[in-house]
Amino acid sequence: MSFELLREEIVDAGLCQGCGLCAGSCKHIEMEVRRPTLKDYCILERDGQACGKCYQNCPQVIQKKFKEKQPLAIYSLRSKDPKVLAKASSGGFVTTFAKELLENESLKEIVMVQEEDEKPTAEIVSDPNEVVQKAGVIYGRSGVLQRLVELTGETFDPIGIVGVPCEMRGAAELEEDMNREILKIGLFCSSQMRTEQTDKGLICSPCCSGCPSGVNAQGYISLIRQGKYQDAVDLIRERNPLPSICGRICTNECEHGCTLIGDDHPVAIRELKKFVTEWEIERSKNTSKTKAKLIKNAKKVAIIGSGPAGLTAAYFLRRMGYAPTIFEKTDQTGGMLRFGVPQFRLPNYVLDYDVGRIVDSGVEVVLNKPLGPEMSIDNLKNDGFEAIFIATGQYKPRTLHLEGENLPDVYVAINFLMDRKYRFWENKEEFKGKTLGIIGGGPVAVDVAQTALRLGAEKIHLVDIMSGEQLELVIKDIPENEIAFMEYHFTTSTSKVTQNDKGELVLNCYHIEWGAPDENGRKPLNELEGSDYEIPVDSIVIAVGQAVDFEQIDAATNKKLEKERNKIKVNEVTFETNIPGVFAGGDIINNSKAVAIAAISHGKEAAISIDRYLKGENLIEGRYKKENAFFIGPKKPPKDYSLKPETLEEATEEINWTFEEIDKIFNEDMALQEARRCLSCNHFCSHCQDFPAIYSDLTAGEVGSKEGYTTVIAWTERGKTLVDQAIEKGLFEQREANEEEIKNAINLKSKRELMNFEKTPRQQVLDYISLQGPSTITDIAQQTGLDPKKVRYEALRLAQLMQLEIKAEPEMDEPLFSILCT
Repeated sequence: MSFELLREEIVDAGLCQGCGLCAGSCKHIEMEVRRPTLKDYCILERDGQACGKCYQNCPQVIQKKFKEKQPLAIYSLRSKDPKVLAKASSGGFVTTFAKELLENESLKEIVMVQEEDEKPTAEIVSDPNEVVQKAGVIYGRSGVLQRLVELTGETFDPIGIVGVPCEMRGAAELEEDMNREILKIGLFCSSQMRTEQTDKGLICSPCCSGCPSGVNAQGYISLIRQGKYQDAVDLIRERNPLPSICGRICTNECEHGCTLIGDDHPVAIRELKKFVTEWEIERSKNTSKTKAKLIKNAKKVAIIGSGPAGLTAAYFLRRMGYAPTIFEKTDQTGGMLRFGVPQFRLPNYVLDYDVGRIVDSGVEVVLNKPLGPEMSIDNLKNDGFEAIFIATGQYKPRTLHLEGENLPDVYVAINFLMDRKYRFWENKEEFKGKTLGIIGGGPVAVDVAQTALRLGAEKIHLVDIMSGEQLELVIKDIPENEIAFMEYHFTTSTSKVTQNDKGELVLNCYHIEWGAPDENGRKPLNELEGSDYEIPVDSIVIAVGQAVDFEQIDAATNKKLEKERNKIKVNEVTFETNIPGVFAGGDIINNSKAVAIAAISHGKEAAISIDRYLKGENLIEGRYKKENAFFIGPKKPPKDYSLKPETLEEATEEINWTFEEIDKIFNEDMALQEARRCLSCNHFCSHCQDFPAIYSDLTAGEVGSKEGYTTVIAWTERGKTLVDQAIEKGLFEQREANEEEIKNAINLKSKRELMNFEKTPRQQVLDYISLQGPSTITDIAQQTGLDPKKVRYEALRLAQLMQLEIKAEPEMDEPLFSILCT
């Protein structure tokens, strides 16, 4: 059982959780980019010396079937220390408890995860104040067991460890092997990411939890790594029916929480999605299409609008057995994806492919049919539609009502883009040699700028009240050779538009600074005195967003639909409006994030609600608001960005003034290379049965407590005694825990099937002898297909371990190995 076996079965399979126990057990192994690698050589592979510790000790190999264990006590606690509550999460129990243990010297040192260079790193902590200073760090892949091995070798003082269930299992094995008493403070599996999935005992990787629609990026990247491309696309489509589109224009928030950040660049998840969906598109050209038949007597649902929210709701409702019909006001499907995203970012064939698959699944589409007085909510209900989902988007141009907005050659962004429609504009030299001014610097403003460059513009000025840092996510996606023609004017506002003596349009600008937020959290814009300046241009485009056009919606609903800040007000969990049976999602609702992947999330959640509504079930029970599907303030730039291989980077940045797609696509070698970088975070957690870390002395987590409190389960007398002492000392507020909720989470995860590893050579030898009786090395090698030298080594090693006995007689050609009877 060499390191090669560990690498093959655990590391390369994406099962390593980066605990570092193997590195702590062997001087030839080190942790590199949060996974083990050989520093020099494996003594078993090079010298044939008996070892195998790295494999035998791995917590992921030492799987144990979950055994029901009765807790000694269950608490719901909240720290009384305001400094802890300001830093720690979910009640601050672990931080307060660890601090107390070090202060009263119950423990001299404790292995905990601390933040180092903005990444979680296992540290040996002895200073109680340090526990608080570095609290609130997410656990996992930190090398805690490597540090624990080091600590047990350095001191005989009382020590402890904080970790997740698999790390607690490894710590328990180490405690027994080393004959040491180690206080084990466990954490509920993935307790730092509480969602409806974790409350059900399901586990989600950081990239999955970062996706508004919950796409299992770790899962489909693992399938790509195995060459299972169709399975990968199918897995994406379980949560997102527009995978090809998102491979081009998704905001790839999944990458922002990648565990590799801090050690390496995050995995290029969007590029991998693009690769695998393009593979499916190419493959589909050689297969015949079949359209699903409509389900007889299925309940009818009306979907208003064929943008990402409407398409998604229709797709999932069709899968649930309903008969959804999409009503689209224009002559084409896709909504703003069709009319508002440039061809060079989202080619038509990509959009058509994803929409085509949804239509082929059995979704009916009616074009040129707007919501309004001629098709009202009452009309739809009278026509037999039992639920309605409104997802009409925002098409009404928004302006700043500036002086000079009505001058010639001043446009609003949505009309500028839709009039040209990118793909069909024939005047390729409309802006040849001209300078364009854009009020706004966000994604739509960039679309305008890139379009103008393709129509001959020589220079683009973008004026925005945001800072460069706030717009970093937008700017980073602009190809280097294109941004060279763009000049951003950050923290700058426009007072009016005028014309100069030359007949040029002029942006009259001034610099601003953001003031302190008011009682509503809004920051005022303060003009910097004496900062006025002018930007002469040939044309101006106002790109400050769109608004909902309620004229037709009000006519269709008799003005009964409740609004908030000029958008439809919905329940942000169920997406139901104030009108029973009417739901809404996408850009049209209040606090919408106004990006495709958020609209997809809205459509998926609305479909779940409509299904429950039509079944007469509770719409909200067991569900949570998907926070990352709503706007909660400007998003901070991630600490790092994914990189493309050099050849693809060159292809992307090559200047090409056409409306063809800018970005190229990974070839297969590039995709596999990138997929192999993925750590498959929490992959093993999806098979492990131990949610509550039963090998700990006590466990802490969120499940079973109200927000702001920590659930604590004591599994041993030592754990219970220490918690009781801390409570008696007045360190915590206490309330009753929801034991039923805890039991449900434990039971759900404990029912999973354990992962079955392929048998090791040693196990194959042992199993063969157990079944066949006394055997020679030659017999075993011939029947198992193992190398004779390997068989000899493993048989002798089993004999050393007192599992086999050897019988050798002078007349025998080979010794016989048999099971040792004890």
